[in-house]
Amino acid sequence: MSKATVTSVAMQKGGVGKTTCTICLARAAAVDHQARVLVVDLDPQGNTTSALAAEGIAADQVTVADTILPTPGAGMDEVIVPTVWAGVDLAPGGGTLQAAEQHIEASPYGREHRLRKALAPALEKYDLVLVDNAPALGTLLVNSLTAADLALLVVEADQWSADGLALLRTTLDGVTEYSNPALRTVGTVINQWRRTSTAQELADEITTGMAHHFPGVPVWTDRRIPLWQGIPDHILAGRGLDEGPPKLRTLAADVFRPIAADLLGVAA
Repeated sequence: MSKATVTSVAMQKGGVGKTTCTICLARAAAVDHQARVLVVDLDPQGNTTSALAAEGIAADQVTVADTILPTPGAGMDEVIVPTVWAGVDLAPGGGTLQAAEQHIEASPYGREHRLRKALAPALEKYDLVLVDNAPALGTLLVNSLTAADLALLVVEADQWSADGLALLRTTLDGVTEYSNPALRTVGTVINQWRRTSTAQELADEITTGMAHHFPGVPVWTDRRIPLWQGIPDHILAGRGLDEGPPKLRTLAADVFRPIAADLLGVAA
């Protein structure tokens, strides 16, 4: 049995829609490609967990934080829970990740490999693992990238995203040099797209910045995700975009289905 492809969904700027993108890609992979998907919530905010968990996560319940401590308190199989969707499982995150990150930073050995080691026993059970990250360039993100086969960048057509590409490039270079030389950046999604001249100018700047900092990595201009309130509304209601009105179904088919195919290495 082949092992899952692990994809880290990354950008250090907050509010660009990494969580939305992660959740929609999990749905597309499971529904359109019949993939077995694990979503790992590595963000202390825990928004992915709140949106996807089939049942509430108790305050004393083990989470992914317990699997990455220097002395792990749980195995990944003890942490994974069902989600609101068939074919998609969840390793829940939350506020305990902040304390876990501090413990990892104080550890003298292998701090960047904690998530990779924790995930290893689960990889044969899934086709795709999606890791949702905090909006920060810290130890948790380095763990996520070290565990990943692919990095998927999510940006917004704004100046902060454009300015952040160089910082993210530095982090990715450090990970590939010292921890994970096989890591590959698969592409860049522009989220919360607005059809304005200013947004287009910033999108062009991001494309130019990507060509400079990430040569050869595509910016998917044909896979932009529009700023539609219906997208988060459907997710928070536990519904996939494929279950929504025609424009959301079209978005699911034209954007998330082909990206999920790229991550899985299958035909769209």
